[in-house]
Amino acid sequence: MAEAETGEARAAEAGRGATEAAAAEATGKQKGTEEAAGRPLVFLDFDGVICDSLPECYAVSRAAYYGLYLGLPQPEEAQGDEALFRRLRPYIRRGGDYMFIQLALREGIEPGSQADFDALIAERRELDDHFHGLFYQARHELLSDEPERWYALNPLYPGMAALLSLYGRNDAFLILSTKEAAFIEKILAFNGIAWDAARVYCSGKEEKRAFIDRVMDERKAVHAIFIDDQIDHFKGSSRHELRCLLADWGYVRADWLKDRSVERVSLGQLDTLFSHSL
Repeated sequence: MAEAETGEARAAEAGRGATEAAAAEATGKQKGTEEAAGRPLVFLDFDGVICDSLPECYAVSRAAYYGLYLGLPQPEEAQGDEALFRRLRPYIRRGGDYMFIQLALREGIEPGSQADFDALIAERRELDDHFHGLFYQARHELLSDEPERWYALNPLYPGMAALLSLYGRNDAFLILSTKEAAFIEKILAFNGIAWDAARVYCSGKEEKRAFIDRVMDERKAVHAIFIDDQIDHFKGSSRHELRCLLADWGYVRADWLKDRSVERVSLGQLDTLFSHSL
């Protein structure tokens, strides 16, 4: 009888131990979730923040506009064409927009503001998606036919490879771009950067703030940092606490840098910003 009682006591004790262990595990998971939710997500734009893709976008859009759209050989570059392309680059929101810059160069149009550039696109709205498709067709062709040239036209900004290698394994760091994710992944891999493809997002035509809201909902995040070089992506409202930072090394206009309502960040400040976010 005593042995039976002892066995029952041991079983009860074992049951209590298992219950306590399960409770501790659940508490640990909850604590980990709360800690993860307490850390900000960091959303990084790609072109103009991580990668200086302007040389590639100039070459690709030129090939697409003349070769695929007009069916003509590319003419010799007029003096100042690439400089004007660079001046108009801040107005770009997605790939097809580069084609409208080539159209503007050919027709002698020089938009003086974002509104002017948007009006240029609106007047030719039927070309918008068509241009986008041709731009990506030309990009695929360049990558396929001349991969070494394509990668050379997409250099990372100074020090960026080291930063991404340092923080790239942290799942709080995400890339959000209008560029198709596959191209981003290729450039990162070429530069030896390990980055989970699940953390590379293409927003397409969706507003980036709305896209960020969805990701934050999915990850149960409370607040986030968003670094971009196009201030239009900062406009609108968010359901979450979102700190927007203008990348002052990217494709930005001088008047954006003078706008005191826009918080900016410099390339040299990123390491400190990232380390404080962990």
